[in-house]
Amino acid sequence: MKTTSLSIWNNHGLQHRSNNICEGFHNRLNHRIERSHPNIWSFIKCLQGEESRFRHMRIQLNAAAQGRPKTAATTAIQQRIDTLNERYLNNEIILQVLLDGLSTVMVKQHR
Repeated sequence: MKTTSLSIWNNHGLQHRSNNICEGFHNRLNHRIERSHPNIWSFIKCLQGEESRFRHMRIQLNAAAQGRPKTAATTAIQQRIDTLNERYLNNEIILQVLLDGLSTVMVKQHR
């Protein structure tokens, strides 16, 4: 088995903290196929539609189109996480305080 470096799968420091993007793609693909076991032709047609969608998205991104703006709550949560990480990296807090702070942020988010 080939070993994969930590930098490939680690998402520390990235703005996406979850796999919601992957789950969203999978959900969209399931809804577009509309069957548990599609035949090969409907699957190919679905993939062609997805390719077209991504081509359009790439054109929009190249034209500097903006994505959906983040909500104030999402921005505030990200700021709290960034502040905790920065304080930890600057040795202002210990690991336990960092983890407690992150868990508090997550609990507040789900209420």
